[in-house]
Amino acid sequence: MSTELVSAVRETVNDAVGQSVAVLKGEIDQAGGEPLANLHFATGLATAPRALPRRALGMLAHLVTPPGTVAIVHLPGGERRVYHPGSYTLLGLQPGAALVQWVDMRRRHVTVGPVEGWSADKWRVRLWLTVDVEVTDPLKIAMHREPLTALTAAARTGALRYIEQQTHAALTGIAAGNGGLDAPAEAILERLRADPALDGLAVINVRVVERQGDERQIEAATAATVAAAQIDEELRVAAARHRARLQDLQAQAVLSEREHDIRMAATAAAARERLLVQQSEVQQATLTARLQIVMAQIEAQASEIAREEKIWQAEQNRLQMEWERVQQQLLDVHRTDQQLRLMEGQQGMLRAEGELALAAEEKRNNHALALAEIQQRLAEQRIAQAQIQAERRATHERDLLELNLRHEQLVAEQMQRLEQWRAERIQIGVQQKRQHERQLAAIAGTAQIAAAAASSAASAPVEGDVDDSSEVADVGLRALQDLVG
Repeated sequence: MSTELVSAVRETVNDAVGQSVAVLKGEIDQAGGEPLANLHFATGLATAPRALPRRALGMLAHLVTPPGTVAIVHLPGGERRVYHPGSYTLLGLQPGAALVQWVDMRRRHVTVGPVEGWSADKWRVRLWLTVDVEVTDPLKIAMHREPLTALTAAARTGALRYIEQQTHAALTGIAAGNGGLDAPAEAILERLRADPALDGLAVINVRVVERQGDERQIEAATAATVAAAQIDEELRVAAARHRARLQDLQAQAVLSEREHDIRMAATAAAARERLLVQQSEVQQATLTARLQIVMAQIEAQASEIAREEKIWQAEQNRLQMEWERVQQQLLDVHRTDQQLRLMEGQQGMLRAEGELALAAEEKRNNHALALAEIQQRLAEQRIAQAQIQAERRATHERDLLELNLRHEQLVAEQMQRLEQWRAERIQIGVQQKRQHERQLAAIAGTAQIAAAAASSAASAPVEGDVDDSSEVADVGLRALQDLVG
């Protein structure tokens, strides 16, 4: 006996959990897959109260409201809820009876008649009516015992009262100033809308579909009404033709204006496009010219540096040749002096040798001083040329470095934006994966709770099986509510 009870409890819990999860996910449209029953409107507009079937140990119910109806659920404790067309899952129902009623919200055509009475001038008159109604307050209609019967009785009473108060000519539309043939319908419509017995119903329209009285008076009234209607129709058709002609002229004027606007817009767009193309070409030409100017400046500076280097090299060669010439002159002077000293004779050799030695020493000193000055000027010129070349090279290097830094900064910004976009995409994927894992963990936990409850019910005594199964069901339902929340 205990094994059968444990198996039954386990199957009940598993079915309740599986069905609840399927309903919450929207995998099934109705609880238990039962077909929707045909609704029988006992009062003509509302069904009789019936018990709402429950599932999942009485804590869950499924309600289906067909199109054109409204469901009113009476809950334990006196609470009433209104559900519009659709499928609903009711959770957390309290113990007690839950009743449901469906109210027909579609528009109805109620036929009333014949209504026969005596007019004020004692002519017998019969009227056949149709009343168009629809439900505005389903709660009041659900509490009403016979709404359509009350509507029919109110329509009959209003028609009889109107017949008794009016003459035959007024009822048939012959008398002027009484509203014509539609006067009875309008009077009955106002009376029905003011009737408190029809609270919850909206009377949309009342029509007199047929009437009987004195045939001669009715034919005369009908002929006059038809003639007036034909005249009104002709006037209406003429006015409609005039309005159509005016609308046609207005449409042509609007069309011409719009065509002119479109042409002007197209011309302006073409002019803007040409202007943009010209601006783009001018900007491109400007950039090309600037680039050519920069390249020309760089080439001019390079040629200037090369020219200055050639000048400096030529100056060096000239100075070297000047120094060699001076040395050659010194050598020639020395040779001439030696020849002169040899020609003077032996008697003045000692004196001439001393004088020549002093003169040669003085000339060597002068030549050394001149050579030192020349070398000093050459060194100063070399230092000045080197400084100018160093400044120009430093200026070019700074310009190249700035261009390189600007390019690297642009590349770094693009790489930073790309890395930020990749990080955001990775973070969104991680959040979606975590949310999916939490949902799977909640469902797995609910299944584990049901399995643990079933195993605990198998090991417990028979008297405590009912209480344990209730606790297991409560735990499973709380887990499902947490999952829905």
